[in-house]
Amino acid sequence: MIAYQELMEHVVREGNAVDKDEARRALEAVTGALARHTRPDTRKRLRADFPAALRDHVPAQPDAPEMETTGALSEEVAQEIGCPEEKGVRLVGAVLTGIRESEPGLAEDLASQLPGELAQWAHDPEGAHGRADTGESGSPSRLDRPTLERALERLPAWQGDTAGLTRDVELPTDRVTPLLNQAEKAARRLGHSFEHRTTDSGVTFTVRTESTGAVTTRDIEMAERIDAAVATIGSGG
Repeated sequence: MIAYQELMEHVVREGNAVDKDEARRALEAVTGALARHTRPDTRKRLRADFPAALRDHVPAQPDAPEMETTGALSEEVAQEIGCPEEKGVRLVGAVLTGIRESEPGLAEDLASQLPGELAQWAHDPEGAHGRADTGESGSPSRLDRPTLERALERLPAWQGDTAGLTRDVELPTDRVTPLLNQAEKAARRLGHSFEHRTTDSGVTFTVRTESTGAVTTRDIEMAERIDAAVATIGSGG
């Protein structure tokens, strides 16, 4: 049996939930999503192994299609919680690793029916951590293409693909160093990093997670903080 309080604390810690209320909503959303996209015998097992507070979120309805991508499930969860999709990826991963700690048999059952990255979180949390960027606020996952494309809708100045994102910033030479100082301060606070090179017209930023060779949820956060630094320096801050 999975203990509700332990699972909630795990999601706050590993999923970077802002508080227990967000962790609760994440648990309810992930529970429902997992149940909708898994086999009837797995739904029955979820009802048996999950704490009483979550059993009502296991729907007794006909099967929904199996998920083909990590992004599809995280998008569903993010919409229900009301958070960015890349945070949905992290929260789903946190719930799966919490299940693995308490009920490894259930986690294996779920892993056999989940798409790539999520299956790895359920099957091998340590290995998933090893492939992810384990920063101060949890363990973000790599983003698949649909998830990344939706994230880029909020980051119109950035371009690239799942292997890395870049942004060219044009500004006077005397503003480059203040901008880099702002970006590096933001990176230290985030516990992440970025690459850059100066150009004749300013500076080019690149974000990617070297340990995974891909763009992760943390890179999206880094890009957002770089954008904020550009806005501050561009306005004379």
